[in-house]
Amino acid sequence: MKKYFYSDGKEKFGPFSFEELKNEKITKDTLIWFEGLEDWKSAKDISEFEEIFKLIPPPIIPEKMDLKNTSSQLDYQGGEANVTDNHSGAQNFKRRGMFSNPFSFSGRIRRLEYGISFIIVAFLSSLINVLIEDSYELAWLFLAYIPLYWFFFAQGAKRCHDMGQSGWFQIIPFYPLWMIFRKGEAGISNKHGINPKV
Repeated sequence: MKKYFYSDGKEKFGPFSFEELKNEKITKDTLIWFEGLEDWKSAKDISEFEEIFKLIPPPIIPEKMDLKNTSSQLDYQGGEANVTDNHSGAQNFKRRGMFSNPFSFSGRIRRLEYGISFIIVAFLSSLINVLIEDSYELAWLFLAYIPLYWFFFAQGAKRCHDMGQSGWFQIIPFYPLWMIFRKGEAGISNKHGINPKV
C-alpha cells in the first residue's frame, strides 16, 4: 500500500495511507511526497489529490445577522470581523481591541477587560483618596471621580450587554463581582452588538 508524507515547510508528517491523509489538514499548497516522487510536490500538482479537495466544504460564513435590530452582514477578512450595517448607511466596523471606546455605554466587552477596568478604578480611587487626605489644597481632585466613575459604569454596562442584559443590572449589590466571572452570550451577536470574541 502506498504511504504518503506531508510537510508544513518545517516538519514532515507520516506515513499515512490515502484514507488517513483525508483526515489531515491538507491544502492545495501542502507539500506531499510518496515513494516514486523525486522531490516534494504541492498537493495541487498531484492528480489523485483532487478527490480530497472536492471533499473540503467552503467556510461557513453567516450572510446575514441581526445587529441592534438592523439588517447587517458579517464578512471575514484576514481574521477580522467586518460588520456592514445596511440600515445606517453601510458602514464597516472592524473588531476593536480592549479599551478602544472606554467611555461609551454601547457595545460589549469581555470579562478580562472588565476585570482590568475594576482594578484600574480601585487603584485610582485609592490614590485620589490618599492625595486628598494628605493635602487639603488638593481637595479639587475629587472632581477626578466624575470621569473615573463614568468610565467604570460605561465598562460595566458593556459587560452586562455581553451577558445579554441591560446595563442597569450592574447597580445590583455584589453583581459587579459576578460580572467578572460569568461568560458572555455565545454566538456572533446579540441585541447589544457583535461578540467581542469574534
